[in-house]
Amino acid sequence: MIPHIEMNSFLHQASVYLLMAEEGHKHLTLKQWLEESNIFNIVLAALVLGFLIKKFNLLGMIDTQQGQISSEVQSVESQKKEALAQLEDAKRRTANLKSEVDDILKNARESAEALSTQIIADAKSESAKIIENARKRVELEQRAAIKDLEKRLLNDALLEARRELADSLNAQDQKRSVETFLDELSQMKGGVR
Repeated sequence: MIPHIEMNSFLHQASVYLLMAEEGHKHLTLKQWLEESNIFNIVLAALVLGFLIKKFNLLGMIDTQQGQISSEVQSVESQKKEALAQLEDAKRRTANLKSEVDDILKNARESAEALSTQIIADAKSESAKIIENARKRVELEQRAAIKDLEKRLLNDALLEARRELADSLNAQDQKRSVETFLDELSQMKGGVR
């Protein structure tokens, strides 16, 4: 009902008061003394309080509430431990994430440099091929132009030679010249005229 420590304190105060009352008023009756000392009121209040505690099971309710609070504290402690574990996991992942990001950036730089080097090498190779092809094309066009020029010059020279021959040869010389040419041509082919 009433805790043992509180009851001892109450009894101690009551005894001190009782001793003080005996010294000052030795002629009081028990009834007068109880009325004057308020001990009766205090005992009555203690009995009513004890009855109420027992009737409404206040101590049981306190124990129940203490149990609930204890379980809530344990739950909170468990949640705290879980949160701390999650925090440590997040810190670990964050630390790993930083190193992963650094690795990704390093690999990206290396890949970019390798790709850049490869692109430059390919571009140099392609430009060398283009230059070589252009040089060959220019040489072919020069040869074709030279051949064309030679043909035109030869045709012009032949035309000029014909004119000069025609001017310098008479009709009989021309006829002889054509016949000689035809004879030589037929001999080259292996046939006779």
